[in-house]
Amino acid sequence: MLKKLILILAAALAFGSLAFAQTGSNDKDKDKKDIAADKKDIKEDSQEVKADKAAVEKDKDKLAADRKNHASKEQIEEDKEQLRKDEAKLKKDRTDLRKDKKDIKEDRRDLKKDNQQGHKGGHKGK
Repeated sequence: MLKKLILILAAALAFGSLAFAQTGSNDKDKDKKDIAADKKDIKEDSQEVKADKAAVEKDKDKLAADRKNHASKEQIEEDKEQLRKDEAKLKKDRTDLRKDKKDIKEDRRDLKKDNQQGHKGGHKGK
C-alpha cells in the first residue's frame, strides 16, 4: 500500500511540474488572442463613437433649426430628448473604448511579463 502511495505521489510530482511549465506558453497564446480581440473591439467602438458624434451633431442642428423656425414646444422637447439619448450613447461608447484601450495595455503588459519569464537567461547584444 505504501509503495502504491509513493508511486502515485512521485508521478504527480513529475507530471505536475511539466503541466506547470506548459502554462506559460498557453498564457502567451491567450494574451495574444486577448490583444487581437481588444483591437477588434477598439475598431468597432471607434466606429460607433464616430457614428454617435454624427448623430449628436445632427440632433443639435435639428434642434437649432426647429428653434429658429419656431417649431412647437412638443417638437423642441422631442429634439432635446433625442439629443440626450444620443449623448448618453456617445458617453457609453467612449467609456467602452477607454476600457478596451486599458485592456489591451494590460494584455500587452502580461505578454511582456510572460516573455521575460520564458527568457531567464541573459541576452547580450552583438
